[in-house]
Amino acid sequence: MTSPSLVWTSRGWSNDAAPWIPVGDLAAHHGFGFFETLRAYRGRVFRPDDHFARMARSARAFRVKLPLDAGGFRRAAADLLQKHGNPDARVRLTVTAGPPPLAAIQVLPLAPPSDAAYRRGVSVWLAPWIRCTRSALAGHKSLNYFENYWARTEGERRGHFEALFLNERGELSEGTRANVFWADRGRVFTPALSTGILSGVTRTALLEILRARRVPVEECACGPGALFEAREAFLASTIVEVLPVVSVGRRRIGNGRPGPLAALLRREFRRKVGRELAGAGR
Repeated sequence: MTSPSLVWTSRGWSNDAAPWIPVGDLAAHHGFGFFETLRAYRGRVFRPDDHFARMARSARAFRVKLPLDAGGFRRAAADLLQKHGNPDARVRLTVTAGPPPLAAIQVLPLAPPSDAAYRRGVSVWLAPWIRCTRSALAGHKSLNYFENYWARTEGERRGHFEALFLNERGELSEGTRANVFWADRGRVFTPALSTGILSGVTRTALLEILRARRVPVEECACGPGALFEAREAFLASTIVEVLPVVSVGRRRIGNGRPGPLAALLRREFRRKVGRELAGAGR
């Protein structure tokens, strides 16, 4: 990247060393704001409108007027990526509540899991804290992210790639940075939105792929036992795409090795990304 510190903001160009969030902003005081993490493939962002629509829904719910629209976001992100050399990268959109609200776009290193993680699979940890479906923040990608950060940090300290939350009903919910899927007896399962999860953009794309291939798929409200008994499992997110899970704590999933469905879906997801980005260029 040619200008790694360059940041676009709704108040002008800045850089990541500058204090572009005022100390009096409600984001600094209370974590009041929203963010989206998108993935750029050779400088082109996958499903930017889906990410922006999710943020816009949250902004409406919390009565924050976004300081840019979807078209403005697409143009600013494309301009910033071009200035960075059109890399494979993370693109982060942050909106603070202000007042007045402030938007910022950053291009950051991608930092995906290692090739070994995809070959061998990863382990996850069931966090002792819950995802509350009745929380005001349930289903929103808020800057108030400390709970996710802490659960992930504690999971990593124990040697796991990700931490998973149950909700207050004991249902499997989501990871701190990914949705979770599992497969058993020819069917694929993922927690329903009613379990308090974020509606992941990659999750949606995988559901589209599965349904197009006529694979039986169910969005369910299931306890963790369903995951323990699965033949295979995987995480889905913007950064990891499709990452096999081979154990929950010390409990092995299936035969303890990545399953064929995760590998297939990662290939199909990459093809979908390629087709959509090629179509967007016409």
